[in-house]
Amino acid sequence: MYIQRLSNKALDQATFALAAVKEHMLSQGLHQWDDTYPSRELLHQDIVNNQAYGLYSLDQLVGYMVLNEFQDVEYQALNWQYPEPSLVIHRLFILPSAQGKGYSSRFLQFAESFAKTFGYTSIRLDAYSLNETANALYKNKNYQLVGQVDFRKGVFNCFEKSIARV
Repeated sequence: MYIQRLSNKALDQATFALAAVKEHMLSQGLHQWDDTYPSRELLHQDIVNNQAYGLYSLDQLVGYMVLNEFQDVEYQALNWQYPEPSLVIHRLFILPSAQGKGYSSRFLQFAESFAKTFGYTSIRLDAYSLNETANALYKNKNYQLVGQVDFRKGVFNCFEKSIARV
């Protein structure tokens, strides 16, 4: 298993994985992602901006995550516990056939090391409130619930973790 920044060569694999994740979510009654978000075009932009990371197992892309500083305007209403700069995780997903193998935890470890290396004070992210698996993961990894925001698809829980605790 390894993690690396993605290049355009990985776009097809990332798009395939995303489609599988969306289908899997829908089969579980989770309607957080659809044809509008996230899209192949958004993944392409993530890659062009050098913000997309892939997790590979046996040279197959099994996970995708974006690391940057972008925070949706809705984040401004929350009482974040740590000062900026904050690293923000977006679009973290694992291929359904690879779920349950600790890959999400490995991605979070990578993000925390990345944040520490580049001088971020905390990591921020949001998770669909009805996605019990994602919310449990973040709580289990000591991300603190800061509040909730409303996005197009519903209510999302916002989490933060101090890098000093990593």
